[in-house]
Amino acid sequence: MHPVENKILNDLLDKYENSKLSRGENQRAIHIAFPFNKKTMPKYFDESSLEIETIHAAAEQMEREGLVAIAWKNQKPGYIIEKLVLCEDHVEEAYERLGRKPKREAEARTKQILEQFYQKTQGEITRSFLSRMITRLESEQSVKEYLDIMDHRKTEQLIDTLDKVEQNRKECYIREFSIEHFHDSKVFETLIPKICKIFREENEELTGFENEEILAEYQIYKTPGYVYMKGNVQIYSAGKQAADISAFPEGIAVAVGSEEDTPDICPDQTIDKVFTIENLTSFYRFKQEHSLVIYLGGYHNHSRRNLLMQIYQKLPDAQYYHFGDLDAGGFYILEHLKRKTGIPFQMFQMDIETLKKYEDYAKPLTENDKKRLMQLEKMELPDEERKLITYMLQKGIKLEQECISESQ
Repeated sequence: MHPVENKILNDLLDKYENSKLSRGENQRAIHIAFPFNKKTMPKYFDESSLEIETIHAAAEQMEREGLVAIAWKNQKPGYIIEKLVLCEDHVEEAYERLGRKPKREAEARTKQILEQFYQKTQGEITRSFLSRMITRLESEQSVKEYLDIMDHRKTEQLIDTLDKVEQNRKECYIREFSIEHFHDSKVFETLIPKICKIFREENEELTGFENEEILAEYQIYKTPGYVYMKGNVQIYSAGKQAADISAFPEGIAVAVGSEEDTPDICPDQTIDKVFTIENLTSFYRFKQEHSLVIYLGGYHNHSRRNLLMQIYQKLPDAQYYHFGDLDAGGFYILEHLKRKTGIPFQMFQMDIETLKKYEDYAKPLTENDKKRLMQLEKMELPDEERKLITYMLQKGIKLEQECISESQ
């Protein structure tokens, strides 16, 4: 088949599939046409081009086969083509000529694949996504943002990978996960953006999470994680003392991986406050006597929560505080921290008084900020946190943690 025929027939079938004709719902006579103009067929209108005769020959061949009807300009055959009109009675032949499956057939097969996965998976997020896609197909809405209905192998691969990530219970690295499930170290990385987009859309708790943070929730890591700590703490590994953190005033980074690899943290019993800090600059500046200070680096993951819960078991009577940005992200991190660890974290320097004090350094809320803060307002929150969010929405401002002095 000549490239011109391929281009024209594909364009006509695309239009046909997006029209009511393909669904048998047309209430009036309509025709699917491919117009000839400088945009659709630039070479046809290029006087120096030698392809005009080739294009005419291709169009006339398709007309002889009953696939299209040629509309000649000023009704002068062989002169200038105005448009090619799809012959609806020969649509099936057009599909066969291209080796292309009809959209409705591809949608039906895609829906069947999704329903089969829905029956066998137990993952809540995967089932929620499948249900949403099935509903869209049933209501004749597009799913191309997520699925290629013409490539069933890719559809199966995406859903299977989504389910495997959600069901994963073994700590591993991204490339290890890829080798185990695809026998290739790089295939999984190509799917990560779409997989993580689905997780964010199907689970509000993951709103604002970066891709690596989402995977870490399912114990899949890009590299070993590190937690920065400072305070009067001894670290033991394999029963032997590995470090005295108090000897490093600016703190030290501790590698945390699987539960077996996480070192034994032994905080001094004089510690009466534990702080988690969202940003590294604030961690370095932060100073509080009789305190253990931990830099989370944004959202915490499974291994970091294990370390926090280990500390909580050893210091159950200490006060636990979170110090983060006064924005939607900071509040989501705090709520996520409380829900996932069960530790009664309180806000530190995250209140109306602090916001008023540093209001000159505040930034205006974006539309997305406002949307996320309003979503937070609907959640069960402590009164102090809810009042702060309401104040921020009223004032239309937010504040970065680094603007706040550590002295109190």
